[in-house]
Amino acid sequence: MTGEEKRGEAEARGAGPFAVLRRVDDLVFAVEEAIVITALIAMAVMVFLDVVYRRLSSQDSKVGAILARIFGVEDPGSRALLDETIAPMFGLGLGVGLIWFAFWSAERHEGAPLLPFKGANIALTAATAGAVALFGWLMLELPSKYLYLLVYAGGVGLWAAPLLRNKPDGWLPRIAIVALVVTPLFAWLALTYFPEGYTWSQELSLMLLLWIGFLGASVCAHEGRHLRMEAFDKALPAKAARFIHAIGYFGTAAFCAFMMLLGYRYVFDPEVGMRAIGGVSAQMRIPDWISTVAVPIAFGLTMFRFIGAGVSALLGGSYGKAPKDQALAAAAQGAIGPTEPEDDDDAGQSA
Repeated sequence: MTGEEKRGEAEARGAGPFAVLRRVDDLVFAVEEAIVITALIAMAVMVFLDVVYRRLSSQDSKVGAILARIFGVEDPGSRALLDETIAPMFGLGLGVGLIWFAFWSAERHEGAPLLPFKGANIALTAATAGAVALFGWLMLELPSKYLYLLVYAGGVGLWAAPLLRNKPDGWLPRIAIVALVVTPLFAWLALTYFPEGYTWSQELSLMLLLWIGFLGASVCAHEGRHLRMEAFDKALPAKAARFIHAIGYFGTAAFCAFMMLLGYRYVFDPEVGMRAIGGVSAQMRIPDWISTVAVPIAFGLTMFRFIGAGVSALLGGSYGKAPKDQALAAAAQGAIGPTEPEDDDDAGQSA
């Protein structure tokens, strides 16, 4: 095995002079992944609550409109009666029926009651319907910031319950981080920036979408998921492949550096940068530069990762490659690994 291959193998296994950098990179990747996952969950929850609130506070009835079309109700008085009385009762009955059917199907699938008493599905249906009704009432009566705090507390409880019950490796630090860092931060954000109503979720969702998109590029660089011309790779001479790959990585890193510089100037230019201009969002009053600062941060992280991929390619490593390429590289390095020297006794016996 050549010196370059040995260094590449050590780098691929997290050993050698790049071990510390690789651990730091993995830590940053874990933070990025947590941000992306949290942002996706937050967007889904916010959009869902916004839609539910719009329907609860709306004066018109979608169910009433459907029933009016089915039965041909056109008289304004009859339509008002349909929307105010019949449609809510019909919707309530349909919702409760669907909840009961869900529990009944679950019991039939399990072959036993979900709870250890007769009529468990009816009790669960009543409890679920009551919880849904209570949640709808809270949406109409409580300011959105307090409802989001309740939703957050429920989500954290569901997340922490299996950790406390099973106690896997690292459960205590994770719970400590959520309890001491994430929870106070979320409470401060909710109480400080969340306005009345739920329409502001569109602003925050767009901001999170921007962060998800740019951090996703950095995550893909770490995982080797960016698009590549694999047909061209197969046509490269074996001896020149790593140098050409390194040139490609360094060229991509240069482009990322250029975009990082542009993003930095766009945000932090002392005269025309978004931070100097001082704009804020319409409802949440969040500074506009909070959204666009994702551009220089993400391109900076991506730049460093492509530089690392270029160095890894020169050393014969697999950082920055797709998982299947990493497996092939590891298999190839194992196949050409150094053979153990024979002992003198074994050599004499074989002779």
